[in-house]
Amino acid sequence: MLSRVIILMMCLTSSVALALQTEPSNTTSNEPSDDSTDVRYIRDNLTVFMHAGPGREFRILGTIEAGTKITLLEQNREKGFVEIIDDKQRTGWIEDQNVVNQRSMREILPELREKLSQNNDELTRAEQLNQELNQQIAELSLSNKQLQQRYDTLNDTYTLLREQKDDQDQSSQKEWFTRGGMIALAGIILGVIMTYIPKRKRRSDNWM
Repeated sequence: MLSRVIILMMCLTSSVALALQTEPSNTTSNEPSDDSTDVRYIRDNLTVFMHAGPGREFRILGTIEAGTKITLLEQNREKGFVEIIDDKQRTGWIEDQNVVNQRSMREILPELREKLSQNNDELTRAEQLNQELNQQIAELSLSNKQLQQRYDTLNDTYTLLREQKDDQDQSSQKEWFTRGGMIALAGIILGVIMTYIPKRKRRSDNWM
């Protein structure tokens, strides 16, 4: 939660710094022309009177709210007034001390709120994605653990069967050795017995 607040503050600070960058100004003359137009803003926290000419003695045409975006037409440095076109396409004169190059907070704040909302949405999606990835990692870890357990069980079964087979091979060898020994012993005994059996004499025929 703390890291999210820090990220939001960094994004908000970057947005304010970017929005407050001044725009390149053009050198203006006393004669209005298309080349001398320039964008300016009314100072914040001010309501400025627009006059019909470059001075307070001229008729007031209306007021301009703080932060309004205006177009600079002409500057009268002697009287400290500038001729402008406001956001309502009215042309008049206001005191140049009320004009600044920087964008007003009234214009910047909606953009910052929108960017902040977008950042919040992106952070929310990132957190959801992170949760999904963590869940997938947990599921994969559980699956891996189950597979490892199955592998260990199969390995133990294989080892047991191998030992049983080795025992059977040894038993078979012992059995064959025993049988062979018994057969050999029986042959020896039979041979000894055969030597002690008296041979029958041949019957001879006497010819007279």
